[in-house]
Amino acid sequence: MSSNPNPGTARARLAAHCLLLLLVWISPGHAQPANPPQTDGRWLRFGVLPLQSPTKLADMFMPLVEYLQRSLHRPVQFVTAPSFTIFMQRVMHHDYDIVYLNPLLFTQAEKAGYDAVAKVLGEPFTGILVVRRDSPLHGIDPAQWHKGLIVGFPDPRAYAATVMTRGYLRTHGVDVTHCCRIRYFGSQDSVLMALNSGLVGVAGTWWPSLRSMPPAIRRNLRVIAETPPQPQMPIAVLDSLPAALRQDITASLLALHTHPRDRAILSKLGFPQGFIRARNAEYREVK
Repeated sequence: MSSNPNPGTARARLAAHCLLLLLVWISPGHAQPANPPQTDGRWLRFGVLPLQSPTKLADMFMPLVEYLQRSLHRPVQFVTAPSFTIFMQRVMHHDYDIVYLNPLLFTQAEKAGYDAVAKVLGEPFTGILVVRRDSPLHGIDPAQWHKGLIVGFPDPRAYAATVMTRGYLRTHGVDVTHCCRIRYFGSQDSVLMALNSGLVGVAGTWWPSLRSMPPAIRRNLRVIAETPPQPQMPIAVLDSLPAALRQDITASLLALHTHPRDRAILSKLGFPQGFIRARNAEYREVK
């Protein structure tokens, strides 16, 4: 006589399976697309700054990784990291061949031997300050920013969401270090979820993350301020790669928007206009 499986055991197995997948995605050398192309070339490691959860990043970037595999005729693997700090440690150790990261962190990556080859085309790169729809905050009035107000950010090194928004607030007479309580949540999604749940009163983020939230959450939030723009998010390649390969990577990225059948890749990324050429010099004034 058969018996139904224990629901608790089934849930535990599912949780263990999900944890294994998560560890694969965040490890520096094991995230591989299914059915990689059969070539004699080594894997190219595409490191993506952990702006979102590993599963959301994988959903966004795996189609791009598969496109690069087809275009370059060599295997490419998607890799992220558990935190901005660990990601940059791996950048400094050349664990990635290609990186997608923010403008401020690129200034460090350049010193480690990476060159910007492409950047997001179209939307200005800005930070935004977001509150719940029922919040009394409207714009930046220093009188409303007080010690009881909790302000959430993804990570201290999130450029648009943290560095740019905090700088913008200072120019308007609000130094959150002194007037408010600050909490960091690790990712853009986490800080927006914390805002929606009432754990913080204000969140620093950027437009792509706000747009990616479920509609019910977006309807419950509103933007009260937007920073001036900075150079867009770059994709950079390690300068020790062969020159021909670096040129092929660049050409593949710049041509992506020209292929109608591949435009769904850009929709997944949230960059419908694709990429444009980037150069190191345009990031040297980023602070």
